[in-house]
Formats: sequence, structure tokens, C-alpha cells
Amino acid sequence: EVICRMANRSRALITLKAALLYLMALAATIAFNQMAQAQSAGSDPAKIEPPLPAASTPMTFARACDAGESITIAAVGDVLPHEGLAEQAYASKIGFESLWTKLVPYISGADMAYANLEGPTAEGVAGGGVLASDPGAVLDRNVYTGTKFLFNYHPRIIDDMKRSGFEIVSVANNHSMDRSSIGVDRTVNAMIDHDMSYSGARRISDPTASISTILERGGFRVAWIACTDVMNGPDPKGLLTSCGDEKKIIREISRLNQDQAVDAVIVTPHWGEEYHHIASTRQRAMARRFLDAGASAIIGSHPHMLEEMETYRTQDGRDTVVAYSLGNFVSGQGIRPGLKISVLMFVGLTKRYGEKAWVNGVSYLPLWMDRGPHSMNLAENSKQAPRTLIANHLAHLMDPSRSLRAGLPIKTNIGCPQ
Repeated sequence: EVICRMANRSRALITLKAALLYLMALAATIAFNQMAQAQSAGSDPAKIEPPLPAASTPMTFARACDAGESITIAAVGDVLPHEGLAEQAYASKIGFESLWTKLVPYISGADMAYANLEGPTAEGVAGGGVLASDPGAVLDRNVYTGTKFLFNYHPRIIDDMKRSGFEIVSVANNHSMDRSSIGVDRTVNAMIDHDMSYSGARRISDPTASISTILERGGFRVAWIACTDVMNGPDPKGLLTSCGDEKKIIREISRLNQDQAVDAVIVTPHWGEEYHHIASTRQRAMARRFLDAGASAIIGSHPHMLEEMETYRTQDGRDTVVAYSLGNFVSGQGIRPGLKISVLMFVGLTKRYGEKAWVNGVSYLPLWMDRGPHSMNLAENSKQAPRTLIANHLAHLMDPSRSLRAGLPIKTNIGCPQ
């Protein structure tokens, strides 16, 4: 009996040791796999999908159903054609529009449409701001490039965007200085020459230029202020509007808010951490300060991934909206799904005589970046889109009840009668 008990104890110890060894081996395997994944990703954080926030919150607007004149504003994230996309665009009869042609009816169907144009449109300027012979609308990889770190697009991209329905762009972002100060100067000149409204930068010869741009459509005058919180290189002439110059931006928001001829103010900051789904404390605090100063909406960019969309009730009782990042609109990034998931956002404004416009609501169309050919597509129409994964992402980032279906009328005041 004693021998049996000793044998049982021995077997138990062996079993325990085996279990411990199994757990140790399992932990080592997991660690090895994680290390291998990290090594395969290299030092590029874009190859690691970041965590999502716990859950989205319902978006409500107290004056959603109030009667008045209304307009709809469409907004997208980063227009960032990397080399493969640029090659396609320059070879296509419809140019850069080939990258988003499936969305043109929705973009052009809005009263106003906004995008972040991430990079210069500087004719005849090579890297380092060196003047060069302009090759025309081709990807020559000297003047016009689509590399990971240095971008410059032929100004035909402006015409292609206008033809698609875009009417206002931000030119303040971390790639704005990719062709140095002369590149910013020529980008602004290109915007003026091609009749595209812009915000976020000024010409070298215009040091007192306003940091806001007013766009008038459908009887509404909407002021736009673009700024950047990040730059890849120095801006020695101060040509870009810096989000860090908050006092200047808040003064401009307050001035516009007091101007009875301006119906609403929208701020489009280029900010936050790249490859994150969760907005930083700095983003949240800055957004609230801009909204409390009188802005109606904040539409952010830079992380290359979607971040939270939420409402904020200001100190004076207005319901406003913040989209911390709309992610990539068109780009060559895509090792992780979050880099290819985006939305086409719609913001509704309503006004009555003698009142400022108010936000009546928001909605969005889920998007997915298809490959072969490169084309941003409605997620529900894409044969490549991982729909379950996209739905999960969006459920964590924005109110699912505000998601629209393809082919249906655009509506922002969800829940109100037609």
C-alpha cells in the first residue's frame, strides 16, 4: 500500500511536471510567434494592428428634427497615393479619379466635399526643394514621387478631385514640406490656378493671409480652418498653420463665430499618433477647446486609421461632432486591415433666419480599399472586403445606427421624418 501511494505520488508529480512543461512550451511558442510577427513587421508600426476602444457611444443631436434650410457636407481622410496608386493614376484616362471613381456619385451628391490632400502639388520641384524641369503628368520619381516618405503630385490631381466633387482640401499635414518652402508656395499657387478652395498654408509673399477659408454653397457660408500638429521637416518661413498655435486658431474661430455672415466653422486638424484607433488626450482636449470657441465640427487626419467619432455638447449648449481621424481615403498602405478601412462621412447643417447653423446629425458609408486595380469602394459592394471585421471595427469606433446603405439617399438626421 505504501509502495502504491508512493507510485501514485510519483505519477502525480510526473503529471504536474508534464503540465508545467507543456505550459512553459506553450508560453514559449506564443512568445516566439509574437517575436516572429514583430520581426516580420520590422520596425514599421503600420504592420501591427492596434487595439480598438471598448465600444462606441450613441450619437444624439437635440435639434436633429428642427425645421430649416439644410445642406450636407461630405468628408474623407487622407488622399495619399503611394507609388502603385500614382502609376495607375498617371496611366488612366480619368487620372487620380480612377482611385475613387466608385464613390463619385456620393461625393458629388453632397453640397460640399472635403479631403486631406497629403502632399505637395509643386510643379518643377524635386526633393529638397530643388528646381527641376517639369516632366508633365508622369511618375518620374524625381519631381513627381509616391514613395513612402516623400510625395509630390502633378497638379492634375486637383482637377481630378474637382471633377469628382471635392471643393475644399487641407494642405496642412506632415508631408506638406516634402518639397520644402518652395513646394508649399507652388502648391498654394496650384490651388489658386486650378480654382480649388484650400486651407492650412499660405504663400511666401503673403505673410498676413487669413488662416480660414469660406466656402459658400446652398445658401450656407461655411468657414474652414486646417492645421497640422506634425511635420516631417522644418517650416522656416512659417507657411503652414500649426495646430500648436491654439490661441491664434481659437481667436479666428471666435471671430468667425461672431460674424453673422458665417453660418458654421469646421476645423480639420492633422494630429494624433500614426497607426492608432484611439485618440490621444491631447486630441480630445484640443477638440473641445476648438468646439467651445464656436466650431461646429472637427474632422481629423494623420493616424491613417479610423479613430472614434463622437458628439460633444459645448459650454453654450450646442451639439457638435468630432471625427478624430477618418483614416486613409486612398493610399498604398494595407498590411493590416485598419489601414484599408475608412468611411465617407456626412455632416448635416440646418439654419433658420437670424440663427447660426446647427449640426442636425451625421452619417457615414463604410469603405474598403480594393487592390488590383486600386480603388476605394463601398465595403458592402467590395468582393475583397472582410465585412465582419469591418463591422466589428466600426462598432467600436462610431455609432452603428448612423451607417448608411449603398444606393439609398444620404441622410444625416437619422430618426427624423423625411
